[in-house]
Amino acid sequence: MNRLERELRALAPLVDWPETPEVSAAVAGRIATRRPRRMPSRRVGIALAVVLLAVAAALAVPPARTAILDWLGIGSARIVRVDELPPLQLNASVELLGEPVTLADARRRAGFPVAPPPRDEPAPDEVRVVDGRRVSYLWREGDRIRLLVTQVPGRLRRGEILRKLIPPDVRVVRLEIDGDGALFLTGGPHAVFLLEPNGRYEEDDGWLAGTTLLVDRGGSTLRIEGSLDRAQAVSLARSMT
Repeated sequence: MNRLERELRALAPLVDWPETPEVSAAVAGRIATRRPRRMPSRRVGIALAVVLLAVAAALAVPPARTAILDWLGIGSARIVRVDELPPLQLNASVELLGEPVTLADARRRAGFPVAPPPRDEPAPDEVRVVDGRRVSYLWREGDRIRLLVTQVPGRLRRGEILRKLIPPDVRVVRLEIDGDGALFLTGGPHAVFLLEPNGRYEEDDGWLAGTTLLVDRGGSTLRIEGSLDRAQAVSLARSMT
């Protein structure tokens, strides 16, 4: 089995296939009533060669192959299946999350609706903001971040604001939380990149994350990361209203 087949098999559990309708009778009837149209064999051969050449060229380049499978997203977050993760540190660097501010300042500078910290937790140890891009709540445990809640705008004209690279062992489950679409990522670390003010994703400006819940709230995309099971993550999201 080659790499493409492995990637397609890994994506299969994420696709919600509808039930196959019964169409055989309708198709048989249309075939019986229509006269076949013949295309000159030379034109068929040229068209087939062009299609095969385009597909082969796309699959030969790793970035293009990744782009073909880059389809799963929610809100302003995009999830990309990859074979291997980049060499990043485990746990977020606070510098990537912006400068420390008060909650009132973060809301004023965010430029999008910002939900309050979860009621199920004590007040966050830090609130950080990147103007017009994101607001983060941090809870620490020693020298590591125990819980990280980040909010980013729900949409930008340019598309995604938050990108995640997930290896084959990370499972993605679709949820609905009080009418909002959600994705729950679990099973192993994945890479996280946040759009910078210059409009780029910097290769070194990311981290390896653990269990994560993403929620699309229309005006914002909520991201909760920590040592949580699904019920705990969903409870935290519901308490941020």
